[in-house]
Amino acid sequence: MDNTAEWVADLAPGADVLANLDAVLSNQSMMSYRDAVVVQLAFWLANNGNADITQRLSGGRSVSGWLGNYLAGKHIRAVKDAFQNIGKNTENLTRGNFKEFDQILQWGADPSRSFAEVEGAFRYACVKIAANARPILPMPELDRGRLTFGRVSDLISHLFATPSGGAYEQFGIAALLHALIEQQGETQYRVETKNLNASDRSSRSAGDVQIVVGNRVVEAIEVTANDWTEKLPSAGKTIRDNDLGRLTIVAAGVDAAGKALLDKLNTLDFDLSVLEVKGFAFSIVSSLTRPGRANALKRLYELLDRNQPKVEIVNQFVALIKQLELHEKLIKPH
Repeated sequence: MDNTAEWVADLAPGADVLANLDAVLSNQSMMSYRDAVVVQLAFWLANNGNADITQRLSGGRSVSGWLGNYLAGKHIRAVKDAFQNIGKNTENLTRGNFKEFDQILQWGADPSRSFAEVEGAFRYACVKIAANARPILPMPELDRGRLTFGRVSDLISHLFATPSGGAYEQFGIAALLHALIEQQGETQYRVETKNLNASDRSSRSAGDVQIVVGNRVVEAIEVTANDWTEKLPSAGKTIRDNDLGRLTIVAAGVDAAGKALLDKLNTLDFDLSVLEVKGFAFSIVSSLTRPGRANALKRLYELLDRNQPKVEIVNQFVALIKQLELHEKLIKPH
C-alpha cells in the first residue's frame, strides 16, 4: 500500500514489539498465528486493556472465522479459523509453539501497556496484512442466458488446454461437483478440495477432490494433468487406508488408451474408475441448469483465488469468461 508509512507514522509500534510482529506477520507457513495476533490485539482495544490476551477469549472463534472470510474476500491468503488450529482445545495461547507470538501477547498483557502502544501494534499488523492483497480481477457478473452446454463446455476446453499446473482441472472438477450437489439439494453432502500443491498425505485427504458426509469420505477423485498410469501404484492403498468402496481417477489422454485401459483395470482387485477429464466435466455440465452452471463458475473463481498462489491463473479465467462473452454487458445510454 502506498500510504502505509503515513497511516502508521503517528502510532508505529515500539522496537520492543516490532521485531516480534514482523516475525509473525511474515511467516507464511504459520498464518494462524498472524490472524490470532490481530484478533487478540482487537480484543484488547475493544476492552480498553481489560482483557488477558494470552488467553483465547469468549467470542474469539467467531471473530477469527469472520476475519478469515473477510481476508479471503479481499484476495489475501488466510486461514478459515485461526483458533481451530492453535487454540481449539485450550484457552492458553502462549504455549511455547511460536516464541515471537507468545512475546507479543505477553507484551500486550502487561498492565503498564498504553492504549496508543497497542493501537500502534494493531494498525501496523493490519497494514502489513493488507499489503499482501493480490491484484486479482473481480469475478464478472455472469449472463445466465448465455450459459448453454456448448458455451460452458467451450470455456472448460479452453481452460484445460491452458497450462496451469493442474489448477484448472482439479478446481474445475471440484466446482462442477459442488454445483451439482447444491442443485440436487443434497445438504448432507459437501465437496472438499485441497490446496493445489498439497499432497494427499499432508492434507490428510483420500483424493484431490472428495465428497464428504459429516467426517466420512464417500467418494474420492484423483485429478491429474499427468499420465493417469502414475496414479495406479497408490490407488489400492488409498482405497484401503480410507475405507473407500472405490476410487476415481480423471486425467487427460485416457480416451487414447482404448481397450488397453479396460484390460489393465480388469487385472485389479479393487474398484477403480478412470475417466477422461474433459468428458467427465462435460457430463456434469450437461446435468446442470444454467443457474447451476453459474454457481459452478463462481465456485471455480473462489477456488482458484484461495487454493493456489498464481494471480495469472485467476485472471486468465476471468479474461476467458469475457472473451467468450459469458458475462453481463453494460448497456450504454444513448
